[in-house]
Amino acid sequence: MKTWLPVILSLSLLGVAARATAEQFRVGVERQPDLPYFTVQDGRYQGYARELLDAFAADQGHEFIYVPLPVKRLLGDYLAGKLDFKFPDHPHWKARQKQGHRIHYSQPVAPYTDGVMVLPGHLGLGKARIKVLGTQLGFTPWPYLADIEGGQITLKQNNHIDSLLHMATSGRVDAIYLNPRVARHALLAEGLPDDALVYDPALPHVDDHYYLSSRLHPEVIAAFDRFLQQQPERVRRLKAKYAID
Repeated sequence: MKTWLPVILSLSLLGVAARATAEQFRVGVERQPDLPYFTVQDGRYQGYARELLDAFAADQGHEFIYVPLPVKRLLGDYLAGKLDFKFPDHPHWKARQKQGHRIHYSQPVAPYTDGVMVLPGHLGLGKARIKVLGTQLGFTPWPYLADIEGGQITLKQNNHIDSLLHMATSGRVDAIYLNPRVARHALLAEGLPDDALVYDPALPHVDDHYYLSSRLHPEVIAAFDRFLQQQPERVRRLKAKYAID
């Protein structure tokens, strides 16, 4: 019994230490729907991001409180220190606004493409025909920014993806700049054929990844990276479940 007592005490202390490091964190997330990546329904954050972040939090003994906010307010609250983490994020997003802030980014969390969706009859007709481009409020269509600033393209923004889809299908805009996966999901949710609008890969687009970021907790970002590296099969199954692999 005396031999086992130090071992039992050591294990107990380790358990207490592990629980002592468990924390509750506020994760700032975007309020608008972006399925299959994420959405907010009846105030509840859902989708691939929720499942992945919850899996990590459970693995670490943490609790994540999700705070859905409009895109513009989200960054302001995050930089003001009101939020522990931000998802999605990217080192290149709003770089000027982030100047002076040391932000820690995770390894890539999910791949995404942002590009132009057009009516099937306009597929392959090139950029010159696009005079009015729709996108979500708060989003910047980077490949078209020079054309917008130069007056060649007029940008129309709307906070609702379903409204953007109807603007494009009715011809009120020449194209919309969205993630094709998100657009396809939204078309089906609206009861429209998933090919009512099609992605034109020949037009300028962005292929990149979403990241989790934090100003305040680099040690949790490092732990999240280890989780991604140590649980590749779990992450792969989640991506397959939401068709983002």
